[in-house]
Amino acid sequence: MLNMEPVLNYLPENQTSNKRKAQDILNDISHDVTSKRTNLTTCDTSCDSSHDITSHRLGLEFYDQPCIMLAKSLLGKTLVRILDDGSRLSGKIVETEGYLGVEAAHSYNGRKTERNMAMFMTPATSYVYLIYGMYSCLNVSSKGEGCCVLLRALQPLEGLETMTAHRSKRRKDTSKPLKPKDLCSGPGKLTEALNINKALLDKKDLSTDTMMWIESGDSVDAAEIVACPRIGIEGTASSEWLIKPLRFYIKGNECVSKRDKNAEKTTQLQSGHT
Repeated sequence: MLNMEPVLNYLPENQTSNKRKAQDILNDISHDVTSKRTNLTTCDTSCDSSHDITSHRLGLEFYDQPCIMLAKSLLGKTLVRILDDGSRLSGKIVETEGYLGVEAAHSYNGRKTERNMAMFMTPATSYVYLIYGMYSCLNVSSKGEGCCVLLRALQPLEGLETMTAHRSKRRKDTSKPLKPKDLCSGPGKLTEALNINKALLDKKDLSTDTMMWIESGDSVDAAEIVACPRIGIEGTASSEWLIKPLRFYIKGNECVSKRDKNAEKTTQLQSGHT
């Protein structure tokens, strides 16, 4: 409330009613100003909160690197999915695979179709496709013609209850509850848990999209990254490419889809650990 007593004292004593009216008006003005200040503060807080949601989002420059480098760099980063009701699901990326536009890639020999067009778009573009007619796979384009990285597994961080509900819809045997480590331990599992499908999230720019993006997360030491052959590409690649170490995962993480113990031993020897 504004204190106008010093000013009002200058009015003659016989104008007491005018003093009261003046004070009432001033009080109304004071209340209006205070109310607007409160609204501005609320707006500022809301804006700050909204900004914080994406403040750790990875920018376009992060994705603009060769496929293998991006596949390794994505380990430890956080995939974020915002549902229609505003709830946030997220998971730490613990396993990836690189597809270089050669054998086993949908873009092999420069093949462009409506399905794989995202592989030829700007780095950071999501590429979502269906396998076995029922499971979606999430990829992100990298630097290089027809190159992308498949996200194979996540370590759930936020929204585990919702993830469990999503995963349970398709399960026949619900007698055994899903363990957190099994929620996103495979490319089809993670998309199901986070409700990611082609209709909603294909060809999205992950550096700007509001429904899905990737945040900075944790850094992973090179000595903790296991490199091994990819999974499930038999019949789509020659023996040479079948054994290329283009799958990468964080050693010791229980959410990885499948361990490669031989590759882990090699990683251990190369890092000088006993």
